[in-house]
This record gives sequence, C-alpha cells and structure tokens, in this order.
Amino acid sequence: MRVFISHSSKDKPAVLELATALAAHGIDAWVDSWEIALGDDIVARINAGLEAAGAGLLVLSEHTRESRWVEALSRAI
Repeated sequence: MRVFISHSSKDKPAVLELATALAAHGIDAWVDSWEIALGDDIVARINAGLEAAGAGLLVLSEHTRESRWVEALSRAI
C-alpha cells in the first residue's frame, strides 16, 4: 500500500522517521522530499502522489496551521 503523507516542513525530521518506520513494515510512504526533485512541477508531482496513494496521512502539530500546503492537501486527502 502507498500512503501519502501531508505535513508541515517544520515537522520534516519526525515525518521522515515515520516514513522510514512505515517502510520497514512494508508500507510505501510518499514524502515530498523523497518524491519531488529540483525543477519538478510541484503540483503535478503532488497530484500524481495523491492519485497513486491508497491512503492519506495528515500529520498534525503546532506547525500545521502555518502551512498552506497542509491546509490545501487536507481537503484532498
């Protein structure tokens, strides 16, 4: 299964740890820093990630309200 993880960039260290733990249990995590390269169309890569995912995971923290991306993606997941 592929899981799309939406998060604030300020939570990146914890999210990468979570994604690595999921991978260790056979769950393929979509994380922006793993899937979006310099020069990529960010919106297109995110949309492709959402389409390929069987589930979405929204990481909530004190930083969530500061992130426009998390707000927008929370509607899509």
